[in-house]
Amino acid sequence: MRLRTSPAILHGPAGIAQPWGRRLLAAAAAAFVFWPGGAALAQSPCSGFAPGADRPVRNLAYQAPTSDLPRSVHLLDLWPGAAPLPAPLVVFVHGGTWMHGGKYAGTPGQARAFRKAGYAYATVNYRLLRHGPPQEAARDIAEAVAFLRREAKGCGLDPDRIVLMGHSAGAHLAALVALDESYLEGAGVPPQTVRAVVLLDAYGLDIARHVRETGDRVYARVFGPDPAGWTAMSPVTHAASGRPPPPVLMHVDADNAETPGQAQALAEAVRAAGGESQIHEARGESHNSLNYGFGAEGDETTRLTLDFLAARVR
Repeated sequence: MRLRTSPAILHGPAGIAQPWGRRLLAAAAAAFVFWPGGAALAQSPCSGFAPGADRPVRNLAYQAPTSDLPRSVHLLDLWPGAAPLPAPLVVFVHGGTWMHGGKYAGTPGQARAFRKAGYAYATVNYRLLRHGPPQEAARDIAEAVAFLRREAKGCGLDPDRIVLMGHSAGAHLAALVALDESYLEGAGVPPQTVRAVVLLDAYGLDIARHVRETGDRVYARVFGPDPAGWTAMSPVTHAASGRPPPPVLMHVDADNAETPGQAQALAEAVRAAGGESQIHEARGESHNSLNYGFGAEGDETTRLTLDFLAARVR
């Protein structure tokens, strides 16, 4: 829903404060419209946005604020579905070494490319390391998906055709939420609603192996000293979870020393579990250009992604 602010005290004519009963009623009504998770919402967050409008509904709160976290942690931007409706939804998870970044990394170029192809698009903030461990970030992403499914009808979304897409550390989180069913199930989302996963130069797909082989201090800081925790947070661990995993497309910087091997490990795990996985080694791209160049005219990563999704989601 669109974020609005309400004054703490409502005033009548001449600035006289209204009686307590009227103020409480107004506050309750504002809360009913404002926060997710109630029995119903008085108004869709997408009210006033025509299907196909090339602008997002910004700063939707997908969880109610808490006193220990900045309000911005649980916000997302949504480009509603374009005709024909309902539109499948791409949910983008930004990177930043699990410590930095924000939903702004889901660019208007990405949104336009997906909207033109008939998708809705959302880009999501989540808890960074200073606010909690990556497990909490994964829970936030699952809650954002749950919120978007609740708002699907009013925003032109198909609640049962969702694509998770992420870049760098955000690709790790997107893969984790898609493959470890506990996150979506904990948010009340049927895991099978995630129809495909798109990963842009993903880090952290096999954390345990990476830490053992490199002693990477960043990974140790993010995921802690316990090898059991490394395994639990590695998407490769969850590829065989009792159901065929959703199709996974991985774009990697061919010259990156880290990500092609991580992608290959996940691809093998997904295929061994009966799923489908493809790797695109992008020549002449960089870690960042795979994300920030997405949607540009003639971009190969964009074309391959839309072709992949057209055959499996559209």
